[in-house]
Amino acid sequence: MLAWLPFILITLLTLFISTRLWQLPATKYRRLKRLALLLAIWILAAICLTPTTYDFSSSVVLSYITLGPAKIIPNPIRQLDLGFWLNILLTAPLGFMLGWNWPTFSWQKIILLGLLTGLSLETGQFILDWLVHLNRWVDIDDVLTNWAGVILGFGSYQLIAHLPGCHWLQK
Repeated sequence: MLAWLPFILITLLTLFISTRLWQLPATKYRRLKRLALLLAIWILAAICLTPTTYDFSSSVVLSYITLGPAKIIPNPIRQLDLGFWLNILLTAPLGFMLGWNWPTFSWQKIILLGLLTGLSLETGQFILDWLVHLNRWVDIDDVLTNWAGVILGFGSYQLIAHLPGCHWLQK
């Protein structure tokens, strides 16, 4: 039960922030965009910062380093299996939502935010392994694929927003 405490706190914080966002003076469309971004962040937390496992990888035995209760896989891009590609798709909605909320963000900001996303999720897993025994793997591939997902999502927004009939996304 202790391992679920961080996610419960994140959920309560998300609910608090969403009620504050709803109360801010803004159009309903702008509120919708902000709440969609918050939902994307909450879903990432639900998938990455809970004591659950999702294994879409092949049955290759991975070498890892143990640092206290944390298991760390330091060698990047070992295999391009389904889990690798799904991890990119995991953060693509976040990149899309960042583009939808702030379409004028520079590519440098998005590249930095993508890197910070991957580093934050994996660092969070590492710290929570120590604090509440989350029992997750810390993997350099996850940092790289999360980074790529945010960039891909933002790029997708940039392409879709300029298609005929999709200009409403730029409001």
